[in-house]
Amino acid sequence: MSKRFNKAELYELRNKVPIEILIENELMIPSKRTTNGFRFQCVVCNEFQTAINPKTNLARCFKCEKNFNPIDITMFSKKIGFVQTVNYLKSYQKRTHKKPDTCQKNLSVPLSIKEILMNMGTK
Repeated sequence: MSKRFNKAELYELRNKVPIEILIENELMIPSKRTTNGFRFQCVVCNEFQTAINPKTNLARCFKCEKNFNPIDITMFSKKIGFVQTVNYLKSYQKRTHKKPDTCQKNLSVPLSIKEILMNMGTK
C-alpha cells in the first residue's frame, strides 16, 4: 500500500472520479434529486443544504460552508485517513472503469449491404 502519491494520481482522483456518482452509488450518502439539482446529506453537519458542480467535480455544503472533492468527501464519509482514502478511490476507479466493447472496434469501417447481410446469416 503506497504512502506517497504523485500529482497526476491525485489530480486523476479529484477530477475524474464523478463526485455525484461517488456520493450516490459508492458512499451511499443519503441524497435526492430535486428540480434544482442533486442534493446530499452533508457528512459534516448532516444538513441537506448542499449542491454539486459537475463542471468542477466539487460538492459544497452551504450550512457549514465546507467544500468537498472526491478525496475529502470519502475521508469524511468513511472516517479513514488520506492514504487509505486515496488507495480506496484508486481501487474504486479500477472497479468502475469500463473496458471498451470489442464489438465496437470495427464500427469505424463502413460495411457494405452484402457484408451486413452475411453477418446476419442471410445470403
